[in-house]
Amino acid sequence: MNGPVVVGIDDFEHSDHLITTAVREAQTRGTALWLAHAYHGYAPVTPGIPPGFASERILHDEAEIQLQQLSAKLEAEYPGLWIRTAAMAGPATAALADLASPASLLVVGGRGAGGFAGQLLGSVSLGVLAHAHCPVLVVRGDRDHATDRVMVGIDATTPVTGAEVVEFAFAEAARRHAAVYAFYAWEDPSLLYAYGGEVFTHDQRAMALKHGREELAAALEPWKQLYPQVTVSSEVIAGLPAKLLVEATRLADLVVIGGKARTHGHEGMRIGSIAHAVLHHADCPVAIVPQH
Repeated sequence: MNGPVVVGIDDFEHSDHLITTAVREAQTRGTALWLAHAYHGYAPVTPGIPPGFASERILHDEAEIQLQQLSAKLEAEYPGLWIRTAAMAGPATAALADLASPASLLVVGGRGAGGFAGQLLGSVSLGVLAHAHCPVLVVRGDRDHATDRVMVGIDATTPVTGAEVVEFAFAEAARRHAAVYAFYAWEDPSLLYAYGGEVFTHDQRAMALKHGREELAAALEPWKQLYPQVTVSSEVIAGLPAKLLVEATRLADLVVIGGKARTHGHEGMRIGSIAHAVLHHADCPVAIVPQH
């Protein structure tokens, strides 16, 4: 059996979409679902119990009650789904990442709970990436229709370092009976500088795009052979990569991007500015895959 799917639950009352997504991921992988809640200083919101500071024992017991109630509900709704619960003390980012060390996927929410208009991604969801060693699925979007498409954002100039990302996308597409949409956004210098038109001529831009298409095709070819049942389409566009990737997420049920695996101790992944933009503004769930 594959490693479990771990879902980090912060707000028990408003996590239906998060939990439903995690259940689906566990079912498609044929593996267990671990329900996790990290408590720290305050008990989880429980109907009939005033919020406030509580002792370690009370915090743990309240978290366990919430998790067991949720587990019983899911077991009734999804017979045969193996569920484990974990109430953990301490900061959620490190606790979730540590629990998920044997996991095939860690699922977290995609919106902050702090009420700040600009805080579109929760601090826990973003922070867990710095500790996680498994792929992390950030649940975003609430569309009720499927596109049957898994989008993968590729740096076509470094296909070797992106192999883990492409493999994950093809495997996800195969599980979902979906197509792969490979997307490479070439950064157009003319959009970055006031006199960018003099940096790249029209012919040079056309040549760069042609080269990008060739590199992208080469990066996809090995995976097309390994997953012949998966339909593949690809696109290379010139512009601002972050903006183009975010806009393209409306065309997919899932977008897959890479996070650079750290090499020291317990640290997880680091992500660049483009990945940050996608995580904050994507219109569908985002999977961040460690790449070495």
